[in-house]
Amino acid sequence: MCDHLISAAKHRDHVTANQLKQKILNILTNKHGAWGAVSHSQLHDFWRLDYWEDDLRRRRRFVRNAFGSTHSDALLKAAVEYGTEEDVVKSKKTFRSQAVVNQNAETELMLEGDDDAVSLLQEKEIDNLAGPVVLSTPAQLIAPVVVAKGTLSITTTEIYFEVDEDDPAFKKIDPKVLAYTEGLHGKWMFSEIRAVFSRRYLLQNTALEVFMANRTSVMFNFPDQATVKKVVYSLPRVGVGTSYGLPQAR
Repeated sequence: MCDHLISAAKHRDHVTANQLKQKILNILTNKHGAWGAVSHSQLHDFWRLDYWEDDLRRRRRFVRNAFGSTHSDALLKAAVEYGTEEDVVKSKKTFRSQAVVNQNAETELMLEGDDDAVSLLQEKEIDNLAGPVVLSTPAQLIAPVVVAKGTLSITTTEIYFEVDEDDPAFKKIDPKVLAYTEGLHGKWMFSEIRAVFSRRYLLQNTALEVFMANRTSVMFNFPDQATVKKVVYSLPRVGVGTSYGLPQAR
């Protein structure tokens, strides 16, 4: 378990460092940046819905999408089936040039737009040790299109989730889908948690959804209800009604 937690922490730090590095590169090299070039404005800008939610759980904010595509492969297929030879040659050139752009983009872990995540990272004390693990249990991370098995660990101040990359079901997931999945090597501070709600997963009351201060949420499924109770009592007391004089509770 110690080896597992150490390797998970190294991987998590590597992901975080790459996110911050890529954000700096995007700021400096975009078409309005200090080292921006005119050629950057000729590339396609792709966008996606941010994970940020408003008070009604609506995702109303867009951020840039490094993994976007013009779907040139579909264009090439249509040209082959219905177009002329000249269209096929032109489409192949477009597909090759776009493939180079997408390949470069896919090597980057994340892009600009995750300001909330970066600001929370800046607030954390890197030298602060989390202490011993209070609870460790198998869990599933429930995300759009992805259900990932892993291990959820809870210390006195933080929650960790480490995905099981050796799981056969995880290996079958398309890497392009995983690029949009956050929390595979997740770490959340107790101070970030604002609410914890019981949820159903596959009609079973074995899931929890945890809401964070940066207006995002993460959902986990557990083996049984007894494990859910243990996890709840290992988490801090929270409550959405504190501003109305309601007490915090589990």
